[in-house]
Amino acid sequence: MYLGKRIRIAIVDNDKLTLGMMKLMIKQLLPFAEIHWTAAKGKTAIDKCLDKKTQPDVLLVDMSLEDMTGYEVCRAIRSKTPQIVLIGITAFSLERYYVQALENGAACLMDKAQVRDVCQAVCLLANGQSPHVKYESSETAQEAYARLSIEDSPKRRYKNLTRREEEVMNLCALGYTSKEIGVKLGIGEPTVKTYIKRVVEKIGAKNRTQAVIKWLEKKDE
Repeated sequence: MYLGKRIRIAIVDNDKLTLGMMKLMIKQLLPFAEIHWTAAKGKTAIDKCLDKKTQPDVLLVDMSLEDMTGYEVCRAIRSKTPQIVLIGITAFSLERYYVQALENGAACLMDKAQVRDVCQAVCLLANGQSPHVKYESSETAQEAYARLSIEDSPKRRYKNLTRREEEVMNLCALGYTSKEIGVKLGIGEPTVKTYIKRVVEKIGAKNRTQAVIKWLEKKDE
């Protein structure tokens, strides 16, 4: 039983049928909780979680969303706040996602078909207790927040770039195509694209264009 305030639960899942079923069962199993809001897109969930007016106590995060992965949602939230309990859920094999989910700030990963077990985990985690499930993080929310906030800081992101990645970005910023960069550096075009993809991921850009813009802004600092 939850001994504190009424638990505000939010859910991000792009499967309307599953979302409806979970809402119904949570209301039945947790009469002292409320469904604060639901979302189909990860970006919407992130925005709501980082807004104090709509911030829930617990967020259930489906791992396979349309606009981004569930673990990307977890990371975007946990790197900014330790306040929300993040529970990863999936209809697929837990082994498929548990490493990414836990590394990116989820407290645990669970089978979303097992709603009763999910509700029990909600109660335990909301009380600051262990959910006692197979795939559970060894970090507290505060510890995960401390780690991810450092890892995702702008300075740290750029320091993680290799010399070759920096060379590729300098040439991208000058307007060279991947093929032209490959010729200049003596490497294949696919290799250039791999370097660009790594940079995009490391600095938190959405695509090559945004990565170049961020790179130019960093150079001007």
